Amino acid sequence: MPKVDLAKFGIFAVLLVFLLGSSWVLADMLQNQAIAASYVQFATGNFQLRSYRKATHPKFGSSPDREIFSPVSVPNCTAVIPDQIYRFVEGIDSCLQLMTDDEIEQMLKDPFATGILSKGTFPENVDALAAAIADSQLNLESANYLLGEGSQIPTTIASREEPRNLRYVLTWGTSRTSNADILVSTAAGGNSSFLQVIAWDAQAKKYNFYELREQVGEQPGTSTKVWTWAGDSGMARAKPTMGVGCFDCHHNGVVIMKELAPPWNNWHSQRGPISPLVVPLRVTQEIFFQNLQGAEVLEQVIRSGFINYHKNWLRDRYKRQEGVINLTDVNQMLRHLTTNTTINLASTKIESNGANTSPANRAVDGIPNDFFVWDSALKTSLGLNYNIPLITFERQEYDNYLNTNHFQLVQSDFTKPDDSPLYEQDGSTYFSFFVPVPAAEDLYMLTRMRSAKILTDKFIAAVLMVDFKNPVFSEKRSSLQQYAEQVTTGTIINGISSVPNDFAEKVRVAAANQSPCDPTNFDQCTAEQQFLQTWELPDNQWKSFVEEQIQAYLDELNTLSPREQLAQLMESSVKRREQFQSWPTISNLNEFSLLLPQSDLR
Repeated sequence: MPKVDLAKFGIFAVLLVFLLGSSWVLADMLQNQAIAASYVQFATGNFQLRSYRKATHPKFGSSPDREIFSPVSVPNCTAVIPDQIYRFVEGIDSCLQLMTDDEIEQMLKDPFATGILSKGTFPENVDALAAAIADSQLNLESANYLLGEGSQIPTTIASREEPRNLRYVLTWGTSRTSNADILVSTAAGGNSSFLQVIAWDAQAKKYNFYELREQVGEQPGTSTKVWTWAGDSGMARAKPTMGVGCFDCHHNGVVIMKELAPPWNNWHSQRGPISPLVVPLRVTQEIFFQNLQGAEVLEQVIRSGFINYHKNWLRDRYKRQEGVINLTDVNQMLRHLTTNTTINLASTKIESNGANTSPANRAVDGIPNDFFVWDSALKTSLGLNYNIPLITFERQEYDNYLNTNHFQLVQSDFTKPDDSPLYEQDGSTYFSFFVPVPAAEDLYMLTRMRSAKILTDKFIAAVLMVDFKNPVFSEKRSSLQQYAEQVTTGTIINGISSVPNDFAEKVRVAAANQSPCDPTNFDQCTAEQQFLQTWELPDNQWKSFVEEQIQAYLDELNTLSPREQLAQLMESSVKRREQFQSWPTISNLNEFSLLLPQSDLR
C-alpha cells in the first residue's frame, strides 16, 4: 500500500469526498484521528470519512486498526487564532495560512463567506451552522437529504445501532429545486462538529470549498478549530491542485452526486425510503431526519449546479470577435469526450431481493442502456439508429446466480474482535445491476459543444466509436487525449469549427507510423485507426457505418441463451465495478465496502 503524506490525508482528502452522492462526508470518518498523521498507510478506498467513523464508533474501541491513527512527524505550523478565516489548499499549502481582509474580500464572495463568516459568525457544529444560516439575512430555503450504503439492510442482519455509513446533505437556495447557494455535508447522529461546505459565488461563477478543521499537526479534539477555505472550482483543472484534495473526487470542481438518476440506490427517496426503524434512535430524533426531502429533489439541485458552472465555464472560452469565434482551453473541453472525467452509478428499478419487489419475485429487467454503449450520447444526442436488446433475467435464474457466486454486501469497514467483517448480507445492492456509467457532466458538455458547433456529430461519433463497447474505463479511447492536449485553441468561422480537423490531423500523423489495421477486425485496431476509420468516411456514409457496427455488437447478445446472457452481463458488471475501484482518480469515489457487492467472481 502506498504511503500518503499529510497533505494527502489532511483536509483536502477530506474535501475530496465532499460528494453529493454516496460520498459527501467521506472525510468525517477520519477527521478526529488522522488529521495529525503525516504518513499513514491505507488500503484503496480507506478514506477519511470511513476512518473517522471507525475511530469514533463504539465498535472501534479495541480494534487493531487504532494503530494507524497514531500521530507521527508533522510540519511545524503556527497555532491558529480563533474566529478567523484561514486557507489550506492541498498542493499549495503545507500549513493553514491566515487570510488577510483584502484576500477575503477579493476571493470569497459566496453567501457562506459574505453572509456568515465575514459577519463574525463561526459555527462550531452542524446545528449552529444551520441556525446561523437561518438567522442571517440570506433568505435561503433549506432542504435535508440522507444517504447510507447500509440504509436498506434489515435489522435481522444488523441492529439499528450498527454502522450504516449514514450522512446528511443539507442545502440552502432560493428554491429547493434550483442551484443551491450553500451545501453542507455532515455525519448523521450527533450534532457533528465535522463540517464541509460548498458555496456558489454568483459573481465569479464558481464554487468555493470550506472546512472546519484544526491546524496541520494538531491533535483533533484538543485544539482550536477554524474555518478554512480549501480552494475553488478553477483549481480542479490547474496544477498543482488538479486531482488532489477536494478535486481528487470533485474532478471538475462542481457538486456531484454519483447516483444521479432513479432509483438512487443508497439515498432516501420516493423509490427507496430509509425507514426510521433501521437507523440509530439518535438519528430519528434529529430535526434534519424529521424533515427529509427525497433524492429525486436533490438530483434536480445537483444537475442545476453543474449545468450552471459548466455553461459559464464554456461561455468564457467561446468569444466572438469580428465574425470569428475564438476558442480557448479546447484540450480541457475534449477531456469530456475522450475520457470519463467522473462517473455516475446506475441500476435497474427492480430490487435485488425478490421479497422487496411488487409483486414479489419480479423478473429483473431494465439494465441501464449506458452499460452497453454510451447510449445517451450516441442515440439520444446524435440520433443514431440501433436497438438494444430487451434483456430480462428470470427471478429464479437471477437468484441462483447470486447464490452460486456468493454475492454479498460486506461491512468490512468495521470488524469484530476476530477481524472478521462486522456483518454481511447475502445478495447484491438494494436495486439490481448497480453499475458505473458515463457521467451526466460529460454528457452535458458534449451536448453543449455540439450545439455551439465546436464539435460535429461525425467527430463526436468518431471519438466515441473508439473502443465503443467500453463506454467507461477505456484506456484506448483515453489515449486520444494526448492529441487533444495539442489542440488548446480553435476558431469557428462561418459555422465551421477548426477543432475536429486540427485533432484529426494529429491523429492521422501518428497513425501513419503504425502497422496496417484489418478493417474487418475493428477491435484490434489502434485508437488512432479506429478513430480514422469513422472520421475518413464520406459524410453521407459514416452514420450508417457506425449504426451497423453498434448493431452487430448488440445482436451478439441475441445469439445467447437467457442463462448465457445472465452470465456474460453479470461478469461484465463485476469487471466494471472492479475498474471503478481501481481506476486512477475515479477509485476515490469508492469509499465504503457496502457500496458494491463482493462475489467469487472478483
